[in-house]
Amino acid sequence: MEINIEYSNDLTEFPVEICLLTKLKKLSIINCHNLISLPNEIGKLVNLEVLRLVSCIELLELPNTIGGLCHLSILDISECLEIERLPEEIGELQNLRQLLMMGCSSNCVLPSSIMNLEQLKEVVCDEETAILWKPIMLVCKNLRLKVQKEDINLNWLYNHRS
Repeated sequence: MEINIEYSNDLTEFPVEICLLTKLKKLSIINCHNLISLPNEIGKLVNLEVLRLVSCIELLELPNTIGGLCHLSILDISECLEIERLPEEIGELQNLRQLLMMGCSSNCVLPSSIMNLEQLKEVVCDEETAILWKPIMLVCKNLRLKVQKEDINLNWLYNHRS
């Protein structure tokens, strides 16, 4: 079961009722620029494998109950500009294999529990966020840091000139 919510400017609070869908495997909330928070009940989605919160630019934090997502293997918080810290409970995500943080705040605080993520194999981020991960890379030898360079391509201008 999968739910995709995209480009909903009306979505300011996540509907708690979705957290009752315990068989939900994938949840994507993309470009919902006015989403401010996720409910604590999100931790009840124990079968969730993929959580994408891409470009939710007003999202302030991930709830502490995220640690209850015991099957989560992919977490994407790319372009979530207002998240300044990951909750300590993120270290409870024992099946997390990929974390995407492109365009996140370079001031984001990574909790010490991040070292508990033994299954984490890849962090995808930009050059600014990569600085946060450098000390962790010294300890977590199996972790691969994939740094995406910002691709500024203006070739489309050439095709549209008159």
